[in-house]
Amino acid sequence: MNVTHAAVAQQIKRLEEWFGITLTQREGRGVVPTEAGFRLGSELGKSFDIIDDAVKDLKDSTTDRPLRITMTPTFVNFWLMPRLSDFRKQHPDVEILLNANSEVVDLRRDDYDLAIRYGTGNWSGFQVEKLMPSYTSIVVSPELIKDIQINSPKDLTKLPWVCDIDDRHSEWHFWLKHHDIDFHAHHAKIHLSGYLTKDAIRDGQGLGVLPSNWVQDDIKSGQLVELFSLTGNENTGYHLVFKQGIIPPHLKKFLTWIRKQNKDSPV
Repeated sequence: MNVTHAAVAQQIKRLEEWFGITLTQREGRGVVPTEAGFRLGSELGKSFDIIDDAVKDLKDSTTDRPLRITMTPTFVNFWLMPRLSDFRKQHPDVEILLNANSEVVDLRRDDYDLAIRYGTGNWSGFQVEKLMPSYTSIVVSPELIKDIQINSPKDLTKLPWVCDIDDRHSEWHFWLKHHDIDFHAHHAKIHLSGYLTKDAIRDGQGLGVLPSNWVQDDIKSGQLVELFSLTGNENTGYHLVFKQGIIPPHLKKFLTWIRKQNKDSPV
């Protein structure tokens, strides 16, 4: 404890004055506890054992428990899953629990280590780091428009739309409103969970809005056609959000890996 014998003796003397009893006595060249001191030491020892056990349990639970990450189903399906095997190969000792949910969770209350969130990064009280920008494109299967001319935004109403069931594409709604198109007035819509929308669009169920960087390969291969591009705020994108303070070792490994993945594999 980095405390000298003299300092310990002084603290014991203060305890004796506070209790009004003798806790130690000299015996030969050493010091031994009195009966009262032995009883107090024994009971305090039990308390210190409880504290020691609690500290060990907490340390073990922090080390052994899964790395808990929350993010949108779209991000998991389009970006993370194709790359996650690389992390597992590099860090087989790290168990991961992924929560693919569009709802914004409370990292403190729900005890998550990391959130990957879409937005402008304005989440106070947390460490926030921009991972990647994200722009959106209105895309469609070429089969769906082979007999339809799309020359202006209003021509989009000629087609059915595939929409995210959680529909939070603010840029999409703003863009439609800017072109005098009422999102709610168009009834030819199908609503799906975000991770299903890309397949539905490719299958010709309708046009839809997807992150531009996740459909470039489909556009190049001819599986999808980009009708319009929606450029948003340059600060908008996907962010790494985690609690301030000491970063647990398993989270540090994941953060190092995902930063490198994004740098080596731009999206």
